Amino acid sequence: MLQGTPPDLSYVCADVKFREISCIPIIEMECAAKLIDTPWISRNVPALDELAAILTPQRIAARHGTRLVALEHKERWRNLRAQQRLGDYLVDLETTEFYLRHTDASFLDIAHRLPVSPMLRKPIYFDNIWIGPPGTVQTFHQDNSDDYVSNRNYFIQLSGWKYISVCHPRDTFALTDGATVRGHHCDASPTDPKVWRSVPSLCHAIVGPCDLLHIPPSYWHYVQSLSVSISVSRWWFDNHLAEMIYCVGQGRWQRPPLVVADTGAFLRDLEEFGGASALKRVFLQLSPIARFAIIKAFSEFYGKGVFDYV
Repeated sequence: MLQGTPPDLSYVCADVKFREISCIPIIEMECAAKLIDTPWISRNVPALDELAAILTPQRIAARHGTRLVALEHKERWRNLRAQQRLGDYLVDLETTEFYLRHTDASFLDIAHRLPVSPMLRKPIYFDNIWIGPPGTVQTFHQDNSDDYVSNRNYFIQLSGWKYISVCHPRDTFALTDGATVRGHHCDASPTDPKVWRSVPSLCHAIVGPCDLLHIPPSYWHYVQSLSVSISVSRWWFDNHLAEMIYCVGQGRWQRPPLVVADTGAFLRDLEEFGGASALKRVFLQLSPIARFAIIKAFSEFYGKGVFDYV
């Protein structure tokens, strides 16, 4: 349930009159399985109130305050880094110029409290935590960097308020036209009238405590903190091959205790991935060592029969 009143949206941009404050649809979580290809917000997710009570700056500092963390400047494109003890960082959240982007939130032991995918197959989850001061900006970006290895994102706002704008990947050219692009990040602004006119799928919202935003694969999203903020992202992949490729790249792949030699399962997953041509395209972007590690992971999961197809 929302707590308090959201800040005035003019904090984000005083010069542009937003047509709507929340044009991302708000749904019940029970509808999640039916709306897998569109952004949506849910505000009645079980257990998020309890999670928000656990993940406060004070409680995080009490349990993990001595942990040394890497910090980035709160404006994404300023190439400044810092290191600090987590407890010291959390004390200065109102005034710091840095934010914490931790891509492995396992040290917090919250995985069992996070919402799960509506998929029938149980995926591997990758949980991230974001903590920062007012004015933290994550410019438009796409999670991960390949059309075939692109995750879903449950973005959970636990403390504070954020403005979020999202747009469909089909509008990539319109969004990036005239913008500075670095990989799958660009400095286009959602409050730029040119972007409003040329990006038809653009939609936005303010999310507050215990809101959950679903971001489909490859969607561009822009995030700006309107206050001190704590957020958690849960990433997962629809396809098992994409999941394993990402696991290997992150150093998170673990050999399964039992290998089931099932070439048929591999071929079904390969077809769902986009076929052999899609896998070849991904491999062409990788070093020989990375390709070998991925093929080894495939063989550990599906059996050595995969060597006939990769």
